[in-house]
Amino acid sequence: MGSHASRTSTLPPDNGQARLLPQPIPYHLMEQIRRAIILGQHPPGGALREQALQAEYGCSRGPIREALHLLERRGLVTHAPRHGFRVRQVDAAEVRQLYELRALLERHVVEGLVGRITPALLSELRAVNALMGRHRDAGDVERYIEANIAFHATLRAHAPNDPLERAMQVIYEVGEPLRHALLVRSLRTSRATEEHEAIIALLAEGRVADAAAAMHAHVFTGMPAALETVAEAAGRDPA
Repeated sequence: MGSHASRTSTLPPDNGQARLLPQPIPYHLMEQIRRAIILGQHPPGGALREQALQAEYGCSRGPIREALHLLERRGLVTHAPRHGFRVRQVDAAEVRQLYELRALLERHVVEGLVGRITPALLSELRAVNALMGRHRDAGDVERYIEANIAFHATLRAHAPNDPLERAMQVIYEVGEPLRHALLVRSLRTSRATEEHEAIIALLAEGRVADAAAAMHAHVFTGMPAALETVAEAAGRDPA
C-alpha cells in the first residue's frame, strides 16, 4: 500500500495563498490503515500486527502504535492487553443498534429544517443526489459513498447542531466498513437515490414532518442486507 511519507493538508488561505503543511506521520498512517479497513483488506475481527504494519509502511513501531490507538478512539479498532489490536467486528445486535440510532438522528436532522428550507438547499440536495446516481451507474462504490455522505451532510449544514454533528460522525465512522462491504455486493440495486428524491420532494412542498418520517424509513432500508453481510463475515475465521 502507501509509503510512510507525510501527506499534506490545506489550511485556510494566507494572503491569498494556500499553505501546505505536512501531516504528522501517525495521522497519515491512521488514514492509510483506516482506508485498508474500510476496503476490507483488514477483515472484521482480523489482527492488526504491529510488526507486519511496520514492514508494510516502512516505519518504526511508535507511529504505527499511535495510529492504531487513534483508530481505536474512532471506533474502528479494538485493543486488549496481550492480544493486541484487531479490526472491530460488529455483531447483529450492534448492527441493529447502529441502524436504530442513526435513524433517530437522521430524522432529527430533517426535523431541524423547519423554517430553513431554501431554494439553495433543494438545489444542493438535487445536485449531490444526481451525482450519487451517476456513481451508482458507473459502479463506483467509493465515490457513491462519498456522495451519499455529502447528501446527509448537506442536510445537517442547513440545520446546524454541533452535538448532533459529533454523534453522526461516530455513527458513520463505526459503520463505514460495513457500508462499503454491503455496497460492494448491492450497489447496482441500491434505491437510495430514489428514496432521497422522495425526501427532497417532500421538503420542496414544505412537508418537513413527512420528510423526517421518510428519512427514518430510508435509513432502515439497508438493515436486512447489513445483517446478512455481518452474518457471512462472522462465519469467516479471522486471521
